Amino acid sequence: MKPICLIGTALVVSALSATAQAGLFKANPAPSTPFLDHPQSMRADPARAPFDRVWINPSNHAWERVKGFDRVAILPVNTSYLKATPQQRAEAQKMASYMHEQFQGEFARSGKYHVVNQPGGKTLKMELALVQLKPTNVAGNVVATGAGAVIPGARLIGSRFTNGSIAFEAKLRNGETGELLAEYADSQKDKISLLSFRDYSANAHSRRAIQDWARQVQQLASTPANHKVSGAMPVTLNPF
Repeated sequence: MKPICLIGTALVVSALSATAQAGLFKANPAPSTPFLDHPQSMRADPARAPFDRVWINPSNHAWERVKGFDRVAILPVNTSYLKATPQQRAEAQKMASYMHEQFQGEFARSGKYHVVNQPGGKTLKMELALVQLKPTNVAGNVVATGAGAVIPGARLIGSRFTNGSIAFEAKLRNGETGELLAEYADSQKDKISLLSFRDYSANAHSRRAIQDWARQVQQLASTPANHKVSGAMPVTLNPF
């Protein structure tokens, strides 16, 4: 790629990133489901978590009781609150399994916790729910890409109508007592990019969002309350 092209690409990405930081590319928060225990008390907390809404148990004693815990049990992902047709539900189950595997893998790689199958002594319990899954409009992206070869910016404009989205909710508990420690809820839509092969797969963008969530939730469970966990940028140069 010629230097002028690299500069042009960098300028475009910089502009998109600045717009993303302003919140233009953020997915609208999904409505809370009965999966959550404290939906009315959940708020955005950008100083700590990159999610739409969080609730943290305000009791210091609750957190002291799990201070020495070194295991985590991640339950199978709940899809009962997901609105879907029978065909969509089959795909949602695959995504739920993928989500479960990603969270288990992320916690296992962290080195702070041993991943176990059932909650017990010195064990945190993570409950997850997939509450929204809208696939990427692959056919629309093909058309938008073709139009972009003729009309500059057509692909970016078209992405507003072809984006998929995904939303999750999570609860972290004391695995010994069942005491609720934290709740998280977040929504994501397809990342913006100049070129992405994920645009041509129904749920590739959602799988990337799940990877980000697994990393972020693991960090929230493993770091002090004053540590800021950064969110993933909604703009990317990575085409895969």
